[in-house]
Amino acid sequence: MTGTVHILQLSDTHFLEDGVDPEGGAAYDTSEAFDAVLGHIGDHGHLDMVVVTGDVADHGGAAEYRKAAEAFSQFQVPVNVCPGNHDFDAVFAAGMARPGISTSRVIEVGSWAFLFVDSSAGTMLDQDNGLRIDPPGTDRLRTHGSLGARETAWVHQMCETTSAEHVFVWLHHPPQPPVPMCRDDAYAAEWHAILNAHTKIRGLGGGHTHIPDDYELMGRPVFVSPSFKNNFFLDPQTWLPPGYRTYEFAADGSIASEVQLVDDERWPRHPFGSLLGSLFNGEITFSELDEIIARRSAAND
Repeated sequence: MTGTVHILQLSDTHFLEDGVDPEGGAAYDTSEAFDAVLGHIGDHGHLDMVVVTGDVADHGGAAEYRKAAEAFSQFQVPVNVCPGNHDFDAVFAAGMARPGISTSRVIEVGSWAFLFVDSSAGTMLDQDNGLRIDPPGTDRLRTHGSLGARETAWVHQMCETTSAEHVFVWLHHPPQPPVPMCRDDAYAAEWHAILNAHTKIRGLGGGHTHIPDDYELMGRPVFVSPSFKNNFFLDPQTWLPPGYRTYEFAADGSIASEVQLVDDERWPRHPFGSLLGSLFNGEITFSELDEIIARRSAAND
């Protein structure tokens, strides 16, 4: 195949077990959002692949991955998934092991090599038995990206080994996004070194921020997909409906991508409060936000 590669990206689907509260306390009905997105996409037989860039499950539970697998199985084309910070390693690997759904690390299509990077790999802990496990508690949930030495070395190795002319990186955490809350300088430095070393990397596609966006990092485009759980637009400070991204990867190495939002009365575009604005701008932490909400709730009781 030498023509244009067509890919659809989903991210931050945050499937939730029935009757369980969402992490963080507020969310769209993500199963309903998936159905709406699938209807909005319509005929997708022309696609080469559907990519899901992490936070597949909200709590990283087995029942959530079963719901996700049932949803993704409705696509008529291959689905490939990489993990996010909500996707606990072992449960994610088992939960996404379904016909038509894979967690392949490298996929070559036409003149392109697509790398699927675990942008939480640097948080994993080595065990005496040779396994690598997630850190305890909420340490994984609250991170904004960390490759670590192993994942960084793997990216270098794949870029050097592939015979493809162009490389595109799929990952959960976009490095150095224009959202202060989601920036991590050490993680950005990891990507600066990689991009310096490999000119064939043409761009990156991620999620995580819940703020769909396009920006550049060291001359490469970075595309951020909408979420199914909740979406925001920073200027003006507005809630957005759920959505997805479409991509066209040309044989000459150029990339065209568009954000697609599913406007519906179920997800009105209305302003969000100053507290969320302060969170996104890095003026308060998640813990401080929770404390403020708790105090306000107690005062209203």
